[in-house]
Amino acid sequence: MHSTGKTMEDTIFFGTSASKQSESEVKIMLLGSTGSGKSSSGNTILSRARNPFEDDFSPESVTRFCQSAETELDGQTITVIDTVGLSDTSVKIKDAESQIERMLTLHSVDVFLLVIKLGETFTKSDSKVVKWIQDHFGAKALKHTFVLFTHGDQLHGTVERYLNKCKTLRSVVDQCSGGFHVFNNKKEDRFQVTELLREINKLRRQNRFWRYTEQDYKKIQDEIVHRKCVTGAALGGVGGGVLGGIVAAAGAAIASVMGTAFTVGQAAVIGAAGGALLAAVTVGSGVYLLACPQHTHR
Repeated sequence: MHSTGKTMEDTIFFGTSASKQSESEVKIMLLGSTGSGKSSSGNTILSRARNPFEDDFSPESVTRFCQSAETELDGQTITVIDTVGLSDTSVKIKDAESQIERMLTLHSVDVFLLVIKLGETFTKSDSKVVKWIQDHFGAKALKHTFVLFTHGDQLHGTVERYLNKCKTLRSVVDQCSGGFHVFNNKKEDRFQVTELLREINKLRRQNRFWRYTEQDYKKIQDEIVHRKCVTGAALGGVGGGVLGGIVAAAGAAIASVMGTAFTVGQAAVIGAAGGALLAAVTVGSGVYLLACPQHTHR
């Protein structure tokens, strides 16, 4: 990175000031499947003496609502945001999205910790979580994402060896700019937390202390709506054309039965005109969707 002659404190970035204050405040959002160890990891970061997040060894989700807590560590204010498990069957995925979106209105995020449990096969459910993050947060979010492997006590050998056994999981780690870190949430070891924060701060410097903001999220959601509108307009045009053909054929059929009223050609023309009108209405509906005002996110 070349020097511009300005110090970091002199530079103001979009949405977030790269000041000493923002450098000393670290905001972390935990994301992952149900049972991956998000809440337990949050408690490890914040100090297990407090345990602000409910955690339990259970196949069902313990976290029902997104919540946040903070602590002071090594001169920094650490805010940890615990979220609902994205594969949780007891909470509709739309509700989970709404909760996460609400947290983004309250907190800009320095780092997303994608929490994955070691010692288990990387499942389709885990893959869906990764895809959900990509689809709903956009490529920019991956620049702020760090993979946090939990249940480090179950690891036999190195993490690299573990990753080399699963190309899909290796690909997930490679897509995340922060790389990976391993936690043993059963062990009261503050060094593993210090090391994680060191890696997180390294990623923050790499991103020039930019945060992922509510505006970033809304931009992605608007793009999703726009794509759906474009697809709807295209399908509407095709559907209208098909309807036009059907009505034209119907007009010709009517003429063949009621030959005394209309010639076959006249009925076909009338049918085609009706079909064209239906096509225009359908395409017009798609165009209207494209012109519709931006949806709200709150």
